[in-house]
Amino acid sequence: MFELTREVESLDQTRRLARELAGLLRAGDVVLLDGPLGAGKTTLIRSLAGALGIDERAVSSPTYVVVNEYPNQSGPDVVHADAYRLGGSDDLDALGWDELTSGGAIVLVEWGERIEGAHPDAVRIVIEPTGETSRRFRLTAPDAWSDRTVRPVEPAREATTCPTTGQRVPADSPTWPFASEQARMADLHKWFSGQHAISRPIEQADLEAGE
Repeated sequence: MFELTREVESLDQTRRLARELAGLLRAGDVVLLDGPLGAGKTTLIRSLAGALGIDERAVSSPTYVVVNEYPNQSGPDVVHADAYRLGGSDDLDALGWDELTSGGAIVLVEWGERIEGAHPDAVRIVIEPTGETSRRFRLTAPDAWSDRTVRPVEPAREATTCPTTGQRVPADSPTWPFASEQARMADLHKWFSGQHAISRPIEQADLEAGE
């Protein structure tokens, strides 16, 4: 079996992990997610769906409808299922399980232990809360996954405050971390005009670091 364990300390790190996992997933994969209430199963699925090309705002827990399907213009469709109310694998026929898992979609199932064995090649992710925002993720997959490479993902930018104007700057702003190009140029002007100053004398190490 292919196994991967990852510790995360925050929601941002969880999103980064989701982007790495999305790079592993392929059309037709079935992923069973387990963990106690509040562990973050829906949160991980929402981030996974976003990394796969689905609008995260459209992703909601299918606790009552059991299955949500999300067409995807940039890759495999995504099926999000919740097995909490199922009595076992025998209840899957009413959901059209065979059709859902044979159409090339990536199928993500919360409370996967309730239908364990329904798909012999399913991947299992167990989420263990280790603190208020920290989690331990354990992924177990078939041996066929051993040739799939986890591609490290650079930390996502976060919304910040413009150092020039004090305005909030979204993470996807093209002028991040400045509110505008004018704010960027104003900050640059302060450096050239000497209005910015460091709080200690320049040392040789500073000069060497800039070489």
